[in-house]
Amino acid sequence: MTTNRSAEPEAMRGRARRAPRNRWARALTAALVLLAALSFSGEAAERKGSSGPQMEIQPEEHDFGNVQQSQSLVFAFTVLNTGNEELVISRISTSCGCTAAIVSDRVVPPGGTTKLEVTLETRKYRGVVQRSVSVASNDPDRVRTVRVRAFVEPDD
Repeated sequence: MTTNRSAEPEAMRGRARRAPRNRWARALTAALVLLAALSFSGEAAERKGSSGPQMEIQPEEHDFGNVQQSQSLVFAFTVLNTGNEELVISRISTSCGCTAAIVSDRVVPPGGTTKLEVTLETRKYRGVVQRSVSVASNDPDRVRTVRVRAFVEPDD
């Protein structure tokens, strides 16, 4: 028995031949998406369950609001060790000489906290002043950065 190809509607011609290729392509795409998802979830689980120190600083930034010139503004950030080994803070650097930072304790036990005290001198600045403080440690992700900001109003 032969089928008359000319009797098939024009839109249906060739579909039967492409369908297996489309199914294969869809299956391959689904497999790649699944593999990528498993890879990312594995990395996240590995990082979450990994050993070692893990530093978090809260909050990540502080706004002093409107302030006057020639003031010393102080804010204490909280440094947390969410890892399972001692966190050792090795270096603190500021983006400007008008900013200073010091930690209460350079070694933070697992689950412990320490204070990072940041001082911003407004000097004769005017307008928005934003500075950053970078904290380096033995956390595998190494450096965390916090920011302080103020709007300095001129002395009249």
